[in-house]
Amino acid sequence: MTSSVQYGDAVASVYDSLISSAVDIGPSVERLRPYVAGSRVLEIGVGTGRIAIPVAAIAAEVVGVDNSDPMLSIFRAKGVPGNVTLVEADFRNELPVNGAFDAAYSTLGSLACVRSREELVGALSHVRDVLKPGGSLSFEYYAKQAYEPLLQQQSVTFPDTRGGGLVTVTATVDEGDLLTLGTRIEANEEIAENTVPAVEFSERVLLIGHEEVESCVAAAGFAVEGVDLGGGLGPYDWYTVRSTE
Repeated sequence: MTSSVQYGDAVASVYDSLISSAVDIGPSVERLRPYVAGSRVLEIGVGTGRIAIPVAAIAAEVVGVDNSDPMLSIFRAKGVPGNVTLVEADFRNELPVNGAFDAAYSTLGSLACVRSREELVGALSHVRDVLKPGGSLSFEYYAKQAYEPLLQQQSVTFPDTRGGGLVTVTATVDEGDLLTLGTRIEANEEIAENTVPAVEFSERVLLIGHEEVESCVAAAGFAVEGVDLGGGLGPYDWYTVRSTE
């Protein structure tokens, strides 16, 4: 991800209740099913187990990589399925895993947590290195078109459905196409005793269009099998690619 762990204690404290719960896992699992069923699979950005737990029910083995100990600690506290192994590692480096995988996947834009196109190519290459020839990689990547309205507004505020407070998201992008998303979750003062304390964190991701993502995929030794653009305000595009090496 980045040299400092983006998804630390602050994100971990609200991830399942606010972020993960806002996205239905069903469609993602069904998209993955043809590639992961009965297979040895790798998840990049396993986090708190949002996808790994249902995938473990249909895969032979799941190895989940993440560089955030707070996120992995929450996963462990839930109870890790017997066919799931968790590895704390940064996917920008060579992956410390043994054996080759039939398939790999990454959801909610984890692979975008890089600082440049070159770093994205390197991260994808590390995944390719641990796949069997012809192995598949399925991943969600930030849909550039969905974030353009937010960048124009620079800030939006919406209700926190957990306790009646407010969530404010700010967005800026630099000359290197690095998108910084700042999130502040504030309790409703009138019912503060029923809400979590204010939480603030930021995320930084490489925001590029799907043509550039596909170019990075090709440079890393993959062939594109399919691309489903989010369309409208859908936050992610979905890519399915296969190792050519």
